[in-house]
Amino acid sequence: MKQQNTMIRKMLTYTAVILFTVPLASTVAADTLILRVSNFTASEGQVMLQVFGSEAEFDHADPTVALIQSAQAGAMTFQLALPAGHYAARLVHDRNSDGELDTNFIGIPKEPRAFSNNALGLLGPAKWKQAKFELAGETVLNIRMSD
Repeated sequence: MKQQNTMIRKMLTYTAVILFTVPLASTVAADTLILRVSNFTASEGQVMLQVFGSEAEFDHADPTVALIQSAQAGAMTFQLALPAGHYAARLVHDRNSDGELDTNFIGIPKEPRAFSNNALGLLGPAKWKQAKFELAGETVLNIRMSD
């Protein structure tokens, strides 16, 4: 009898833990980032998307999320589930699918690229401060690829 009571108490305890934990777990949901990217001039190659969760990640090209997808002429939409916070996005239309942003002999990009907030760098890529945005709930960004 004592053993049965102990087993019943344990079952009730586990049931209570599950009942109170499940609602808490379901409230920790990711927010949605929707990137609508326009001005893809060709369907050749691939699009490389990187999303950075901090300035350090951005500066060291160590993304929170990295995706590669076949390119489509016109516009493309990307949807990601991420925790709320500050992020920056970088895209490259890797036309020759070599996995790199091709540049000329002085380092000027030869392939289309873009940053969140349509940020542009002065004599180099955009900076974190220019490309940074806040993700809260469903966040939609419209980005235009360079020519």
